[in-house]
Amino acid sequence: MNEAALILEQVRMPMLGSPHRLDVDLRIGAGEFVAVVGPSRSGKSLIVELAAGLVSPEAGRVILLGHDWAVDVNDEPSPVRLRLGAVLQQPGLMSNMTLFNNVALPLRYHRASMSERDRESAVMAQLERLRLVPMRDRFPAELNQGEVRRGAIARALMLAPDVLLLDDPVAGLDAEMVLTLKAYVEERQADQPLTVVAALRSFSPFIEGADRLVLLRDGRVEADGTRDALAATVAPALRRYVG
Repeated sequence: MNEAALILEQVRMPMLGSPHRLDVDLRIGAGEFVAVVGPSRSGKSLIVELAAGLVSPEAGRVILLGHDWAVDVNDEPSPVRLRLGAVLQQPGLMSNMTLFNNVALPLRYHRASMSERDRESAVMAQLERLRLVPMRDRFPAELNQGEVRRGAIARALMLAPDVLLLDDPVAGLDAEMVLTLKAYVEERQADQPLTVVAALRSFSPFIEGADRLVLLRDGRVEADGTRDALAATVAPALRRYVG
């Protein structure tokens, strides 16, 4: 197997609002596109949060790009965070900034030496690919749910991360925009090595781009494999999540 980008090793922890506990072992190889699917309160969002280092497991280890999130020297943020792009359920665009400035924020903060011209060119290329150019000067309150989510994904990719974590990336997107997003992610993977982990709440054509599906139920991995393999083997009640 290729080098691991993400390892959840014997991870155990409670799940908010559920009588069940997350209890998983999971390894995702560098460059893989893995969709995490399953019923509500099965632990999908929690896996994204663990992978992003936003929560700590009660037991076990979470290792991203070789970095154990439990080991941050002197509580300093790990440099691995600059190699990670994440979009959570609440995309978190800054309400007092236009869409353009939200997407440009990582470059302003981490690429201060970049010229204004180059910065604008890089941001506009992202906005164009995600069909957001007409919204560049709008504030988040003036955008619909799908536009906010696409803007957050554009921002998450501005520093060309090695890992992209997405929680419900297709929320608020119509069928055409789902296909646009799928093509965009696949193009980014073709341009450079990019590991993608996406949690999805229902079947979507976005899943068709995944190398693997990890099916969760009640905090445990019910099945792990290709979409075709899972469609042929999982219980009928769970097949709706794999198409």
